[in-house]
This record gives sequence, structure tokens and C-alpha cells, in this order.
Amino acid sequence: RYRREHIGNWVKYARFEEENREFERARSVFERALEVEVRNPELWLRYAELEMRNEFINRARNVLDRAVQLLPRVDFLWYKYVYMEEMVGDVPKCRAVFDRWMDWMPDDNAWMSYARFEGRCGHWDQAKEIM
Repeated sequence: RYRREHIGNWVKYARFEEENREFERARSVFERALEVEVRNPELWLRYAELEMRNEFINRARNVLDRAVQLLPRVDFLWYKYVYMEEMVGDVPKCRAVFDRWMDWMPDDNAWMSYARFEGRCGHWDQAKEIM
């Protein structure tokens, strides 16, 4: 039986479209799923991962940006966002995302992650300030 609120069906359908290289249709599936359950962080994560897997970095940024605006207290969305920015080598954007995240006063692990990021970039003074 068809159930709109069952997110697994939406994700499977989007994955099917992705496997057939129908990216616009896969996006459409995710957007319709978000209309049903906009506050599901796992759905946002799957949507962003679709874009990242297929190297649509700007689209992934847009999805993650929308997700963290809507769900700012969901840390794993922020972690995924900063991880993506660091992996593509965009240090200023990564720092900007960390700064936005820190405005929400997350837990100590998030602050440690920010300090480690600055250390990996060779900015030891900034890492010390964060701590």
C-alpha cells in the first residue's frame, strides 16, 4: 500500500532515478518528499549525499544550507556541511559554515572539530582562540 509519510519509499525511488542518471527527477522526488516531512534530518542528508555523490557541489551546498537553516540544532547536518566544504578545498566557505554553526552554541565536540579544522589548515593561533 502506498504511504506518503514512509520516507524509505521516497529515498528508494530517488535512488532508482539516480541509478538511471535522471538527476532532475531524483531531485524532484526529494523535493516532494520534503513537502511531506520537511523536518526529517535524515531525508535532508540523503538529498545532499545524492548531490555530492554525483559531484553537484553547488547543489549540495544549497541543500545543506536549507537544511541547517531549518534544523540548526541537528549537528550531523552541520558536520556533513563542513566536511564537504573541506573536502572540496574551500577553506573560507568551510570557516564561514563553522562560524554560523558556532553562533548556535553547539556542544564541545563541535568546537573541537572547529579547532582541529583550523589546525589542519595551519592556523594554530585561531585554533587556540577557539579553544
